[in-house]
Amino acid sequence: MKKLLFLLLTFQSALCLAQDTCETSRMNTELEQLLERDQGLRRAAMLAGYDQQFGPSAENKAKLEKIVLDLRESDQKNRVIVRNIFESCGWPDARQLSYNANTALFLVVQHSNKDDRAKYFPYFEKLYENNQLHSFRYVMMVDRMRYDQGLGQLYGTQFIPGKEGVEQYGVVDEPEKLNERREKIGMLRILVFDEKYPPQVQRVVTVDNNK
Repeated sequence: MKKLLFLLLTFQSALCLAQDTCETSRMNTELEQLLERDQGLRRAAMLAGYDQQFGPSAENKAKLEKIVLDLRESDQKNRVIVRNIFESCGWPDARQLSYNANTALFLVVQHSNKDDRAKYFPYFEKLYENNQLHSFRYVMMVDRMRYDQGLGQLYGTQFIPGKEGVEQYGVVDEPEKLNERREKIGMLRILVFDEKYPPQVQRVVTVDNNK
């Protein structure tokens, strides 16, 4: 009897915890705080990177390495938070979350590993189909997943470190068609690709019927 009572109390506690976790205002608060911490660390990493790039020193190097380590630990904790929400509540309704909370979900998955991106991508795809996810975020995930598979990106959203710390566009599949693909989903053209691969202008042939 005591064992049964203990199991019932444990189940009730777990149920209450799940209900609290899935409460919209709580999810919004948790995800918004996650985003604030995440972006703060990324800004700090970027600034520390500039310090080391333009004023290399053992101190700046140690500072950058510490922030990068903190960022990796933060990414891991963020993945656990998103996984717990997903397993307890299913994928949250984007219409009930704030913009920042939705941004947090997207960035956690974007910065996660390829297995997580493959796992959660169908939900982002459904959001995009239902006009609940901006096209730029959708194609960022598409490009990132193509990199996971060893393929070139399609939309020019991914960058890699270049010479002297200047980022450059990563490998693009059929780069001459990149701007055409971007325009089809309402994105702006990228000038550097137009310069390298000038748009083809179709010639109009007129026929003189008087001849």
